[in-house]
Order: sequence, then structure tokens, then C-alpha cells
Amino acid sequence: MKRKWILLLLAGWVTITVGLFLGGLSGTIAEQQFGVPNNVRKLIMGLVMSGLVIPPILYLYQHVYRLTGVKPKKPVYSWKSGYHFITGVLLAIVLASLGFMIATSQGWIVIEQWHPPDHWFAALLINSFIAFLFEALPEELAFRGMLYDVLRHRFSTWLAVLFQTLLFVCFPIANVLMAVIVGLTIESVSLGYIILLLCFGICLQLLRLWTGSLWTTIGFHLAFLEINRFVLSNEYPAILNYHDLLLGAGGGFISFYMIVIGGIIVSLFILGAKRFIWKRA
Repeated sequence: MKRKWILLLLAGWVTITVGLFLGGLSGTIAEQQFGVPNNVRKLIMGLVMSGLVIPPILYLYQHVYRLTGVKPKKPVYSWKSGYHFITGVLLAIVLASLGFMIATSQGWIVIEQWHPPDHWFAALLINSFIAFLFEALPEELAFRGMLYDVLRHRFSTWLAVLFQTLLFVCFPIANVLMAVIVGLTIESVSLGYIILLLCFGICLQLLRLWTGSLWTTIGFHLAFLEINRFVLSNEYPAILNYHDLLLGAGGGFISFYMIVIGGIIVSLFILGAKRFIWKRA
């Protein structure tokens, strides 16, 4: 079937989008009907999300291999490349640390207090596990994995990166629309968030391109979430407290410009260096 790639693309996108909606809905029902604690509610959301998304995406991946006629010995989601998870985590931490160094040296922020691990470590572990199930793992497997591979079969690398990113942006917007239809109250998607998703989607896809592993994008994605939650915001027990002299712009500089845009720049540099080496070989 000449249009099979379109059907696979649609099936993958619908799977991850419906998974997000039902995951969020399950958490709402658990909270309202059974009064479960917040962490239990989030864990239910993560388990439902991963349970509804991962098996179908892995099944659809087999059809992607039939479509392309190539089944790699080591898929991009293979556990054998799991060490790249650390690559993604460390890259995000290094970029965030560099951002703090620049922001403090320029007088944009002032670090006031570092908290000992017993203040935040348990909460960080719990939230990381939930975020892995609800956000990082299913989203990366679907968007930077299966959907990109379908698009790459049909388009050039850079068009595939662009189209994957647009699908990534449509993902939360569709979730908001579905929530409105069934009468749920959900936070709207702002223009700033859309811009962040555009850049974040490109950054994550480039990470996969130079490492050849989804585990890099999963690690980077997860580290980005936890840095924002436990370092840059007051939503969770803080690893450190800082005073932002730019009324929030200092934290935004670290989160968006240093981690996301910095990740894009590092990835483009590595991809360019690899291409140069291959040409010289």
C-alpha cells in the first residue's frame, strides 16, 4: 500500500495522544472518586500512559520495519544502548550548571541556599520514576522513535525532524481539545509553551541523530523536567534556593536558552564534526 506510511503515522500519533488523555483522565477519576494522594494519582497516570502507549508503539514499529524493508540488529530503543541514558542526563546537567555559572557571574541570579539531600532526594526519585512513565519514555518512543522513522522513510532528515516536531506540538493541543469536549478543566497551551515545544522537539531529535539511541533523548527529557521542577521552580522540594533579579528571566535563560537551545547547538556541532570526519576518511 503506497500510503501505508500515512496510516502508520496517524496510528502512532493517535496512540500517544489518546494515551495522554486517558492517562490524565485516570488520575482525575482516582483523585475525585477515591481521594488518592497526589503521588498515587500521578503514578496511576504514568502506569496508564505507558501501558496504553508502549505496547502499541512497539507493535507498530514492526510494521515500520516492514515498510522500510530494514530491521536493525540493535533498534534505537534497545536496552543495549541504555548507557546513553546517562549521556542525556549529564548533558542536561552540564548545560544547566553552565547556565547557573553565567547567570550568577552576570548578576542575574543569586544563589541563596543549598539544601541537603534529605530535603529533596526522596521526592526527586519518586517524581523521576513517575515522569519516566508518564512523559519521557512514551513520548520519546513515539515521537523521536516511531513517528520520526516513518517520516524519515518518506522525507529527508531535516524535513522529518521538522514534521515530527510539528506533530509533537499538536500533541498537547489535541489533549486540551479532548478535555474541553468531555468537560474537564485543563490548563490551556500558551504561545510561549508552543515555542518551547518546537525547540525542545528539535533538540531531542538531534540528540537521537548523533547518538543513534532513544535513551539519550529519554535521559535528557527526564533531566530537563527534574531540573525545572526541583531547581528552577518552587513546585517541589528545592535542591537550592535562588533569587532571580530578572523577575523570572534568569531561570528562563537557564531552562530555555542554556538547556534547550544549548542542546541544539551542541548536537549540531557534533553532527557537523562527525560529517566532516566522515568526508575526510
